[in-house]
Amino acid sequence: MRGYITVLLCMLGLWLHSQTPIYNYVSFKKTLDVPEQLSSERSAVIFSVPEIREDFVKVGKHEKLLNQVHKAFITMGIDAIFYLHDINYTASNSAKQAYIELFNQRRVKNIIFITESDSGYELLMAPFSGDSRLIKDENEAFFLTANDLYGLLLGVGKEVRRADQEKNNFLIPERPNVLSGLSIVENTLLKNYPGILRRSKLAVERFSLLDSTNISDVEALANVKEYNREVLAKNRELEEIMKSYPYDYELIDHMSDDDLKRNRYQFLLRSVRASASIVKQMLDYEVLPSETGFVSIIPIMPDQTRVKTIPRDAIVSKFYVRQNISKNVHVGEWDADVTWQEALTNMIGNLSQELNVKN
Repeated sequence: MRGYITVLLCMLGLWLHSQTPIYNYVSFKKTLDVPEQLSSERSAVIFSVPEIREDFVKVGKHEKLLNQVHKAFITMGIDAIFYLHDINYTASNSAKQAYIELFNQRRVKNIIFITESDSGYELLMAPFSGDSRLIKDENEAFFLTANDLYGLLLGVGKEVRRADQEKNNFLIPERPNVLSGLSIVENTLLKNYPGILRRSKLAVERFSLLDSTNISDVEALANVKEYNREVLAKNRELEEIMKSYPYDYELIDHMSDDDLKRNRYQFLLRSVRASASIVKQMLDYEVLPSETGFVSIIPIMPDQTRVKTIPRDAIVSKFYVRQNISKNVHVGEWDADVTWQEALTNMIGNLSQELNVKN
């Protein structure tokens, strides 16, 4: 069971799929040794479940899975203080930062990944790196697979007992604490677009390639290369769609806030991708429990619109403009859509109509 494996975070084995945003990668040593502080320190769990594919692609149901996992963790003395859906963690770079800050504030010491797929279950445990990489390069990580959840938890429990760690986790919550959408609005949410965009350059981040250097695992390297081919294709689409943007813009690679200011980019186009209800929460929209779906405003150029109702659990993308100095967020109409291409087209069309541009 020991060996080296290179993976993409949140693409552990069965998690790699074409619509997934790009994640950091990390090299780790696969082992059956549980983390040294597993029974005495706090852990955070990032879980993945199969999507539901009906009229819309929706996030999968996770309640039964997490209840079984948490009950087993209580018996093992694992203090899992947070459970986080992987699509929420990877919704955007801002989302990642918000969750990592929360983990550090709550003194999380271990990170646990649980993956449910059509072919079985996987579980990985390792010390938390304290940053968005989640696991430090070349660290050991407990890794176990099984055909069913009972067998997986039985195997994990066996190795935890074998480790015979002193148990100091006595105040474990009775039920799993599932994190929802943390706000990524840094200052003020504004439901319009700034008129100054007519005279200002909008920075548009390209989709980023994964670094394939120092990856020794053949399968993982092939996955990275395939992913990068998809990214290049997405960037070609991004370039084409942005041609319909009526004002000045520039495609850029990812930059820090300091680099954005240094290069005099006042406005930055960003996006977030998760279930519709989580995207709304992240952007500080009010979400009522009674709402089963949300109405997106779809522009019909030059000056008309139509509506599209999308279920609250459907996976959507939403584009917005961030003002880099004030850190205000301009979201315009609620025009989220089921593909990033449609969401971007909606945003450009609604912005054009709002600022009275006739195309």
